[in-house]
Amino acid sequence: MNPTQEIQSQPKKKLGKKIWVRTLQVTAIVIMIMIITGCIVACSLTISILRRMKEEEPISFEQAKLSYTTIIYTEDNTEYMRIETGQDRTWIDYGNIPSHLRQALIAVEDKRFLKHRGVDWKRTIGAALNEVFHFYGSRQGGSTLTQQVVRNLTGDTEVRVDRKLREILRALQVERDYSKEQIIEMYLNTAFFGNNAYGIEAAADTYFGKKAADLTLAESASIIGITQFPTEYDPFQHPENNKKRQEHILNEMQEQGKITQAEYRQAAAEPLNFQQTSPARSQKVYDYFTDHLIETIISDLCSQKGLSYGEAENMVNRGGLRIYATVNPAMQDMVSTFYGSQENFPAILGDEYPQSAFVALAPDGKILALAGGIGEKNNARQFNRATQAKRQTGSAIKPLAAYLTAIENDMVTWSTLMDDHPITIRQNGADMSWPVNFQGNYQGMMTIERALKESRNTIAVKLVQEAGPERVFQFLHDRLGFTSLVPRKEGQARDDVNLSAMALGGMTYGVTPLELAGGYQIYANGGYFTAPYCYTKVLDSRGYILLQADTTARRVIAPETATIINRLMQQVTLPGGTGNGARWGNVPVAGKTGTATDDYDQWFVGITPYMITATWMGYDSPRRIQYASYPPPVVFRQLASQLHQGLDPKDFPVWGDTVQKNYCTQSGELATADCSSIQTGWYASAHLPEECHIHKEQKTIRIPENEIRTERNPLRPENKVDVGSRPKLLTGQSDQKKKGYKQNENGLWVPDD
Repeated sequence: MNPTQEIQSQPKKKLGKKIWVRTLQVTAIVIMIMIITGCIVACSLTISILRRMKEEEPISFEQAKLSYTTIIYTEDNTEYMRIETGQDRTWIDYGNIPSHLRQALIAVEDKRFLKHRGVDWKRTIGAALNEVFHFYGSRQGGSTLTQQVVRNLTGDTEVRVDRKLREILRALQVERDYSKEQIIEMYLNTAFFGNNAYGIEAAADTYFGKKAADLTLAESASIIGITQFPTEYDPFQHPENNKKRQEHILNEMQEQGKITQAEYRQAAAEPLNFQQTSPARSQKVYDYFTDHLIETIISDLCSQKGLSYGEAENMVNRGGLRIYATVNPAMQDMVSTFYGSQENFPAILGDEYPQSAFVALAPDGKILALAGGIGEKNNARQFNRATQAKRQTGSAIKPLAAYLTAIENDMVTWSTLMDDHPITIRQNGADMSWPVNFQGNYQGMMTIERALKESRNTIAVKLVQEAGPERVFQFLHDRLGFTSLVPRKEGQARDDVNLSAMALGGMTYGVTPLELAGGYQIYANGGYFTAPYCYTKVLDSRGYILLQADTTARRVIAPETATIINRLMQQVTLPGGTGNGARWGNVPVAGKTGTATDDYDQWFVGITPYMITATWMGYDSPRRIQYASYPPPVVFRQLASQLHQGLDPKDFPVWGDTVQKNYCTQSGELATADCSSIQTGWYASAHLPEECHIHKEQKTIRIPENEIRTERNPLRPENKVDVGSRPKLLTGQSDQKKKGYKQNENGLWVPDD
């Protein structure tokens, strides 16, 4: 290098050095800012948590020994039920716990347990750094045995920074107040070991049929291995996983000097003779409402709090929760008593008696009472037909599907005339007439009111055909929560986006009685839907809100539609209607019957100003029900009349701008002074029929033969009626408004494309 080059290179070196120094300075400043900010945030959180903890009772082992009982309250704060697992959760003192069992626990869960004071800072910092930088492929546990005891006793498991700090502070408090021996004793008596086994004594009995004091080293390592993931290391379901976990624990014990190499080999080679089945435990049997409540809260804890099913179940059973339920105790007692005896139900023609389910909801979606089956309830959380049985609805779907869509979209009114005659469909390469009415006949032109009252299949099919099955499906699935309906997908063999499912209830799987009752609430409250709920809130053992139900009421139909269909359904329970056995006294009842194909399922949905009910009857394995009569409306009347005892009589409100008007039965239009046959219907003020055309200009015409149909003689040329013009099936619109529309083969006005 010549002198000139050397002189030129020196400034470059100095410049590079300056950049490097400046970079270090900026990095240092950023790191310092981050550290200071982190310290400020940590201090603020700590101060906030300390303030809250001062208001709480310190963790008490003595209280924990009494067990944290979960209590269910009604909405007026009256105690309804206490959750009792019925499990033999025998407390075992520290001195009776085998040494090798205690050592196995420490070796695998917290090897520095005897050295730290509640928090293993090395593990805690390492776990925190791994959360940020992902040094390891999975999360590294930083909780000590003391922290796990805190979690078991408080049920505080949320994955949040403030929760972790709160846990650390509580662990420090526990270490100040209790000895290491007491902490080990508390852990082993409160830990969850899977298969409904809480505590080491119950676990020893569950898996080996012996007391904890008699467990061998091999058995102790096997049981301790379950606690990390009770499902994955379940000896009954995954014995190979449990064996690997056991050998890992034995190896840890050897490496930490807690057992010799000979003891390790002997224990690893020892066969694990698990019991073939978990021992039966005398768990308390609750009513069907409480079963549903427990299952719902467990499900919500899993979905909202990220708990496993076992953790959530443990929290409900042992977490000292305070649950505020929607149940009406008097009503639930009546329902349980009625369903407890088969003698309360109608006689059958066959040998095996069918099953039944019953749901009662308040108009705002609160579940008041449930029955999931006929007969004495013998088991805890057994199959609940009210909430778990998906069954085809038959005609019970019509007011929510065909009639709702048609009236909500101004396709028809109360008195619109439609032809009770089948449509032609293509099946197996041939044309066929479909559907068949339940009555086995067709009655020609009739009003919408009569069609629903008599549950005519043809009219429901034509309404859904006009609206489009896709539109009806979307409303039921998205707005009313019928999530078990099967959407249409390419390559899928079956779906529910068709006339049979949407008009007549011939669904792939069906819906539960609870779902069906929930849908019908819109006709009890003026058009609002709230997903049926069994609790309003759940508090943890410290009194903080753990869960809160979504009770938001969402408008899904116009109030006028709710009024009109409510009144249409009241016609169903009058003489001549399919549900005419449902009424009692002076209580107004709106209702709808439903029968699945071949009488596999029978329904009655009954609505009063106080509640919505759904009654289902059928066999668990679907087959024809052979009753001498149609019992669901009668069962409803017998039970609902009890549920209404002491309630003041009242009528349904009139929702929206809805009015009563007289109409001419010949035209379906508003009656004039010249109309001789008049009935009364309900209409939205903004969608009134026109005045009767027949009796404005009297003249006689002959109706074409192909338009006259009766049951016995479908073609009667001699029939004549006086009409001003052919009845228009979509009434309430002037001729001016009907420009651009045409009547189709069903008599409905559709766009003239």
